Amino acid sequence: MTVHLRPSTADSYGRLVRVHILPHLGRIELADLTSQLLQGWIAELSLKPSRTGRPLSPRTVSYVRAVLRDALAEAVRLGMIPTNPLDRVRPPKQQPKVVQSFTLEQMRDLDRMAQGLRIGPLFTFLWHTGLRIGEAIALQWDDVDLDGAALTVRRSLVEVAGQRVINAPKTAAGTRELALMPQTAELLRGHQATQGVERLVQGASWNPEGLVFPSEVGTPLGRRNVTRAWESLRRKANLPPYGLHALRHTAASLQLQAGVGVREIAATLGHENPGFTARIYAHVLEATKRQAAEKYSRLLEERGE
Repeated sequence: MTVHLRPSTADSYGRLVRVHILPHLGRIELADLTSQLLQGWIAELSLKPSRTGRPLSPRTVSYVRAVLRDALAEAVRLGMIPTNPLDRVRPPKQQPKVVQSFTLEQMRDLDRMAQGLRIGPLFTFLWHTGLRIGEAIALQWDDVDLDGAALTVRRSLVEVAGQRVINAPKTAAGTRELALMPQTAELLRGHQATQGVERLVQGASWNPEGLVFPSEVGTPLGRRNVTRAWESLRRKANLPPYGLHALRHTAASLQLQAGVGVREIAATLGHENPGFTARIYAHVLEATKRQAAEKYSRLLEERGE
């Protein structure tokens, strides 16, 4: 059986194997990998400090386990071992993750601080739409219909071994059409006009792919550069120390607070399963339910007076 992996997936698997599997298990014969031994390995991974000084998260340990489990399943298929010893090893229990997101007022502060910055429109665009950073970096003007106030997500940029690679979305749900708010369409119109001036300065061959958010030299932006720009802007705006992905969570949280349904938000974010979306934003849903109950209670009190 030939396994075809996306370059970014293969790179991620390889890193996990090098860092977390081979140093612990690389010298052990395949036939000697018992469930008891592997349960101890899982426990060690859960306690051993990572490069950040903190133990690996249960999610990362589960991911490492899944990579080895798939490899051992292939060994079973090839007749190299009779059964998969990891089938009897429990993954670490994962606690529900509370996502980090900003308030609307904080985003307004961010937008004010981003005024005049070349990369500023990208950050506003991210919290307006909820696109992943790789999707936004790979977005082309051909994907955007400003007159119809819509855009189509067709590709995403990933970095593999230091190289920037543009791929199609991982799932069918990842390829999607989004309706744009009037404010977002206006943002993009202004950005397009500014970019037209930049093209006049740089020359007609600049930004040959028609990227919406290219680098100064017309190539796809690097994630590291975007992250550095984000950290600088976040500090200037005096925002909590959340990563760039918090802008995606902010878009979803604000939409929930505005009364948009979970199914519609899942489609906007490119989630295959709305249940997954509901689990991620369960705390926001609970808060909106309480707010709805309070509004209904006030209505009943007003009608009863």
